[in-house]
Amino acid sequence: MMFYQLIIEILSNYECSWYEMLQGFKKKELEALIMEVLPPNSEGDYSNFSFATIFVVFLLTVLSLWYLEVPSLMGNSTFQFHSNIIPVELLALFRTACFLLSAYTIVILMVRSTDPGTMIALRHKENDYHLFELLGLERLVSFSSWTLMIFGTAFLFASIGTWHSVFDIEVPDWITIFSSVLYSIALGCVFLTSTVVRYIIIPTEIKMERDFDHLFKTHESIMHNVAIILIVIDMIVTKPNLQPEFGLFGIIIGIIYLTFAYLWAFFGGGYYIYTFIDPRMKSSPQVLIGLAFSIGLFYLGVWIISKIMDEVFLLGVLIIVLWVSQITMFKKPDAAKKIELIS
Repeated sequence: MMFYQLIIEILSNYECSWYEMLQGFKKKELEALIMEVLPPNSEGDYSNFSFATIFVVFLLTVLSLWYLEVPSLMGNSTFQFHSNIIPVELLALFRTACFLLSAYTIVILMVRSTDPGTMIALRHKENDYHLFELLGLERLVSFSSWTLMIFGTAFLFASIGTWHSVFDIEVPDWITIFSSVLYSIALGCVFLTSTVVRYIIIPTEIKMERDFDHLFKTHESIMHNVAIILIVIDMIVTKPNLQPEFGLFGIIIGIIYLTFAYLWAFFGGGYYIYTFIDPRMKSSPQVLIGLAFSIGLFYLGVWIISKIMDEVFLLGVLIIVLWVSQITMFKKPDAAKKIELIS
């Protein structure tokens, strides 16, 4: 259950759900109620153990990268900057549009939005829960925001490389390397995000009878639904040469995010973006590492499908389309669908 709680908090973004569930309370009353529902950690301080565990996993992951000769694989990467299905010019436009969509969502719909997100977060020094209103760059501290930024950056490099192909210019090695690595990370992140939102977050909101309209706002829908559809379309038309070893980068990005989250709590906003990452809690190392490994596992699932596509293209396409259709949801479910989701 702790792992599921981890996933729920990571991907729900908690911008509005607590606020909407308790709408009508004054701010102090809301904070007092949350303190009763989620009391601050009263266990011993496990910070040293948490940090040591994260460091050891990071070290083992880096050693695995060298043992499996991943740097060599990166150098010999054959990332696809063309397609046998559509003209390269259309592919370049598509990838550019994917990057521009993510940039628009991040900059316009989130950072520059005057509609603040809300979050109940654990303050580091005070060790209590507080209601925060997020505006500007602070709205990018969540992991789901990081997923969209990784998606956008992957398509930025992929589009640059594809435009090189359009004009028959040799693609620089560094473009190929960045495209391969970021594309792999983005695959793991978007499949994890969409799966958990569809099968864990939404059913949990329904069971707790909370208003979850915020999950269907435009920027949320782009993060949870549109991004995965776009990257799968790209997979189908380009048939990228994915490497299973690149799943290790999912662990790396998870640990990088944790490092950022701790720095944010200690020196930035002064609060833990998600309550479970408090390093003082006894259970934090297990659940945090579980997140990192889950990114890699979802990537491996996509890699397996890519191998099926190499052998029987239409079968692989059918499998991945069915997978995506089962983990995306654009409209708030009606009463009958809610019963189905929680049954």
